[in-house]
Amino acid sequence: MNKKMAKFIFALTLISSLFVSGCFQKNIPQKKTRVNRVEVAVPVKRMIEMWDEYTAKLEGEKSVEIRSRVAGYLEKIHFKDGDFVKAGDVLFEIDARPFQAVVEANKAVVKEVEAKIELAKNNLKRAEELYVSNAISKEVLETRKSELTSQQALLMNANAKLRDALLNLEFTKITSPITGYVSRRRVDEGNLIDNSSTLMATVVSRDIIYAYFNVSERDVIRYTKNGLFNQIDTANRKGPPVNLTLLDEKQPSHFGSLTYVDNALSSSSIELRADISNKAGKLFPGMFAKIQMRADAPRECLLIPELAVGTDLVERYVLVINEKNIVERKPVEVGELVDNMRIIESGLLATDKVIIHGLRTATVGKTVQPQTIELK
Repeated sequence: MNKKMAKFIFALTLISSLFVSGCFQKNIPQKKTRVNRVEVAVPVKRMIEMWDEYTAKLEGEKSVEIRSRVAGYLEKIHFKDGDFVKAGDVLFEIDARPFQAVVEANKAVVKEVEAKIELAKNNLKRAEELYVSNAISKEVLETRKSELTSQQALLMNANAKLRDALLNLEFTKITSPITGYVSRRRVDEGNLIDNSSTLMATVVSRDIIYAYFNVSERDVIRYTKNGLFNQIDTANRKGPPVNLTLLDEKQPSHFGSLTYVDNALSSSSIELRADISNKAGKLFPGMFAKIQMRADAPRECLLIPELAVGTDLVERYVLVINEKNIVERKPVEVGELVDNMRIIESGLLATDKVIIHGLRTATVGKTVQPQTIELK
C-alpha cells in the first residue's frame, strides 16, 4: 500500500468517527433547569383586640382585725366560725360590770357638781343683792362669781369623764365594723382580753375581690404610650376590662375592671389592681388566678403564620415573590402572636405574596413556581 492510499484511509476513518460522535451527541438529552415549588398567600386582615395575661393574688376588698378597745374578761361570743356578719353585729361581749360601776361613780360626781353649781348660783344672786345695798364689798362679789365659774369647770370635767366611762361601757360589746365573713375565733370565753395586743378574729368582705398583679417595666412603657392607664377612673372604680380564670378553669369565670396603678416601680415592675365582682362568693382571699387585661383598643392588623417569619442576627424578615415569581426578602417589624399567627406591624403590604411553605428551597433572587393558598 502506498503512502497516498494510507493517508486516504486515515482521513476516511477520522470523518466516520466524527460523524458517529455527532450522532451520539444529538441523542443525549439536554439537562433542564429545575424550578422549586412553593406555597404563597397574602396576609390576613383582622380586627385584633389584644389581651395580656398575668398571675394575680386575690385579696378581700376590706379586711379588719377584730380587737377590743378595753381590757377585761371575755364573757360571750355571738358567732360561729365562718359566719356571714353584717356591719354593727355584736361579735364578743366583755364583762361589763366594772365599767358599769365606773359609769355610776361618774354620774354621782356629775350630780354632786351640779348641786354645788346650784348653790354657787344662789350665793352669787344674794351677793349681788347685798352689793347693791353696800352690805358687802366688791371683792366678796367677785369671789362668789369665781366660785360659780370653778364649779362649772368641774362640771365640764365630770361630764367628760362620764362620757369616757360610757364609751368604755359601750366598747364591752365588740361589733363588726364591716359586712363580710368572720374567721375562726382566736379566743374563748373566760380569757382575759388585752386591749393592746389580743387578736380576737378577722372579718373579710368578699362581694368585691381585689386582684393584685405586677407588670414589667417594658409593659409599663407600652401601656403608657397607648393610653391604657389614662382610662382608669379611680373615683368611680372604672377602667379597662379584665377577665379572671381560676387555676382549674379553661375559660374566664369572673370579670371586672382595672382600677389602680401604684405610684412607683419596685424591682423593675409595678403593681396593678383589678376589682372583680364576686356575688356568687366563689373567690376567696389568698387565691391565685390568671388575669387577662385588655392591653389596647381593637385595631385592624396584618397577620401571617408564625412559621413564615424568619430571624437572623440582625432582623426579622419574610420571603415574598414579585410579579416575575422571583424570591425577594423583606425586613419586617413584628407584633404579638395570636393563635399561631404573627402580627406584622410594618414592612409588609396587604398585597404581598408571602412564601408560607417551601422556605427551605426558596433562594433570594431565584425563580420559583408558586401555588396560591388562602389563609384562615
